[in-house]
Amino acid sequence: MTRYIDEGSAELKVMQEFLSRASSSPWYKLIGMKPRIVDGDIVIELDLDEGKHIQALGTAHGGVIASILDSAIALNINKRLVGTGRVAVTAQLDVHYLRPVFKGRLVGIGRPVHIGSRIAVGYGEARVGDDVVAVATATLAIRGLDAGPSRSGQSR
Repeated sequence: MTRYIDEGSAELKVMQEFLSRASSSPWYKLIGMKPRIVDGDIVIELDLDEGKHIQALGTAHGGVIASILDSAIALNINKRLVGTGRVAVTAQLDVHYLRPVFKGRLVGIGRPVHIGSRIAVGYGEARVGDDVVAVATATLAIRGLDAGPSRSGQSR
């Protein structure tokens, strides 16, 4: 179902600020992921670069595709948590690669399946044009924004 957000709405402003923050992350910059809003949802786009994203057999590295899927799912879950003092981080990602990708623009589309008080589950698709090249499910742990790293370096 397509959902449109009013151009001047507070929701759009929050989403744009959220995307600006995600876009500035070192990982997004390093591999060239670009999040944007499409019909009220966040999609991730990446133009495959032969010098950066292709593995020894000539196809896109699975880690690039997994990153697109992880981000598309997590951002669409986190956009619903913005303003609640909570954040969701990926605890498990299951990716199924359906066909090899040699070139083009990868687009990751994600959606929440369930958002609870401690766990969220999402689904995502990676596409090149009209072709679905991989699908994924993810489980995310929901925690408070103030839950920083513990003494062992692990998140609480």
